[in-house]
Amino acid sequence: MKESKVSVLVGDGVVTVKREGSNRALQANILGTVEADGVQVLCLDRLVHASHEQQFGEWTLAGAVTTLLSRPLKLEAVALQ
Repeated sequence: MKESKVSVLVGDGVVTVKREGSNRALQANILGTVEADGVQVLCLDRLVHASHEQQFGEWTLAGAVTTLLSRPLKLEAVALQ
């Protein structure tokens, strides 16, 4: 299966997902953020991924009703805590 290029932009309370070759962008509100064990998880208010998609760049995808985006925290950010 061809892997599509997707950009994820995290803003103030929202996430925007833009697929290469598409004019449309999906936007979802961030319901909450969890940071634990060196991982950041963003809980969105809707699905922004298809069932066959597992990764958007550095973001790992999960969820059947809403999307959960997770990625490792940057080493500098972990060291500051």
